[in-house]
Amino acid sequence: MNFVKKYKRTLLITVLLAVGAVYWSGCSGCSGENNPASTDASGGNIVCKDGEAWIIDGTDGGYVFTSKGALITVAAISDGRWYSETAGTYSTSGSKLTMVTKRDGTKTVTYKVSGDKLTLSGNGDPVVFTKRTGVDVNL
Repeated sequence: MNFVKKYKRTLLITVLLAVGAVYWSGCSGCSGENNPASTDASGGNIVCKDGEAWIIDGTDGGYVFTSKGALITVAAISDGRWYSETAGTYSTSGSKLTMVTKRDGTKTVTYKVSGDKLTLSGNGDPVVFTKRTGVDVNL
């Protein structure tokens, strides 16, 4: 049973990173900023507080953007538990979000926050995330 849980977690993290790699493959560039802004051009806040995460609609995985610029991938395991892994860093400038990971390098997309929805638009159809609370990833 433990193997199944571990396999599910690994598969979900792999899918999240693969979606990012495919979705943002045509985007590149970095603003060179090390201090992420907390809001997009419309005033929406991308930063997650303790217990919050942006979850891709229709999945059990997503991202946490910390106030210190860390990018964390998260995946639901079971029984309300979450797996988390620091994937890299991020920065924002206006409505541009730049994510830097070892796996995918530097990718820049347009982001928009509206209430509890985050939309990332880049090299394909927009990806919509919903902010979920109760996600314990020990930030």
